[in-house]
Amino acid sequence: MATADTEEALIEEALASTVAGLERAARKSDPAGVDPGQLLDDRYCYIQRSLDGARADMHSRLPGAEMDIVETAVRDRADRMPVNPETGMFDPYPQRMADGLVELASETTGDGSHVPAQITVHADLTALVSSEYQITETELGSLLANETARRLSCDSLVECAVFYRNQPLGVGRNSRTVPRWLRRQLWDRDGGCQFPGCGRTQWVHAHHVVHWAQGGATDLDNLILLCGFHHRFLHEHGWTIASTHRGFEFSKPDGSVYPPAPPELHPRLRALVDISI
Repeated sequence: MATADTEEALIEEALASTVAGLERAARKSDPAGVDPGQLLDDRYCYIQRSLDGARADMHSRLPGAEMDIVETAVRDRADRMPVNPETGMFDPYPQRMADGLVELASETTGDGSHVPAQITVHADLTALVSSEYQITETELGSLLANETARRLSCDSLVECAVFYRNQPLGVGRNSRTVPRWLRRQLWDRDGGCQFPGCGRTQWVHAHHVVHWAQGGATDLDNLILLCGFHHRFLHEHGWTIASTHRGFEFSKPDGSVYPPAPPELHPRLRALVDISI
């Protein structure tokens, strides 16, 4: 943006400016280089979890105005973070920004009318009352330390689940409705629609494998998660489902298993890949 005639004046201006101010001045000097209309749909947010489930990285891109809203809200909370009582100093600003982001997602309105984002934690009782480490995780798979699980349980809705031989007990024939604690166990096991090739996590229902009207129990081993689209096939389209040692098996009205078994390999091809005939 500098020319031989303007360089000296720009240098003097730069000495009294910030880097951000210089960047804005540079953008304004060449307005034809930016087309705001092209930025409207250039937005995304990625969340990638580590293999050990202990941490996650989030990377997002937003149009300028939307990013200003998010950045202002996060920085406002980061700037109000108190001094670290262990060090007597403020935490590094990136850490305060991270805390500000979590606070932004967790807070309620002053009158409590807005429900904050909530997470589900699966914790063994031992993890909450003993120093012996137990595997504790969130519904999304993040691993937690015992101390973290105890902190989250301080102000939470606690639902108890009774296990027998590592399997949660249900309510049997006492109720057709799946209680919330059992549904959480079902979600922890299935994580989404179990129809082959689906995996949808929205609009999912708890389905009795053996229907309640036919004597089926409201127990975990008789329940499966299905999305609304595939759920109707089990009720209105005559499909059936059976529990096998490999999991659940879906069958069409004509009795054929879905998905169909892969075709047999040609004998010569099977020999090439060293598969016994």
